[in-house]
Amino acid sequence: MSIGAVATKQEYRGRGLSRVLMEHIINKYEGVPMYLSANDGVVNFYPRFGFKRIFEKQPVCEIEINNYINPIKLQYNDPKVWDYVYNRINYSDRLDCINTKSINIFHIHFGYLKDFIYEIPELKTMVIAEQKESTLKLIGVFSLMDISFGDLVKFLPFHNVKNVEFGFMPYWSDVEYSMHEYETDPIFVRNITCDLGDFKFPELSIT
Repeated sequence: MSIGAVATKQEYRGRGLSRVLMEHIINKYEGVPMYLSANDGVVNFYPRFGFKRIFEKQPVCEIEINNYINPIKLQYNDPKVWDYVYNRINYSDRLDCINTKSINIFHIHFGYLKDFIYEIPELKTMVIAEQKESTLKLIGVFSLMDISFGDLVKFLPFHNVKNVEFGFMPYWSDVEYSMHEYETDPIFVRNITCDLGDFKFPELSIT
């Protein structure tokens, strides 16, 4: 379970309301694994409730992509976007988050992704991606059919790419990637009973 955007209006701060809210959530979902993203100003707050800070890594694949394809862009409010988000079938069996549709839509409609939404009709897939120099950041991939990474690479409308950074744990069995250390907002977990190993939570599931 993801906990996001914990906040108190300025005029109500100092009354312990965040503590009451956190205790209510923890009691209601006792034993349920939880995660949240925090900021540096509250790293000492969440451990009081049994949360432990952990550190993500960035999945990176070294691959050359030189596709001179005219991109098909989608507007953030296109009904197709909702269809891809609500009916996707691609999830990682390594680490992933389900029931995140509303959070995904929140990120897409917030506006900062509006120029990075691409459709690949041949694969019934929507990709949220941004290229910076020779690095392509795949922020999210929403597929309505079972595809391989090799299939996706052939249709990505980008060129002069040498590295792909994933904003999630890659779903595909045919992709080779390594995990790199990088700086991100503090991540906390609670009730995690297994070793996550090197991992990354899907960026579009975090608020």
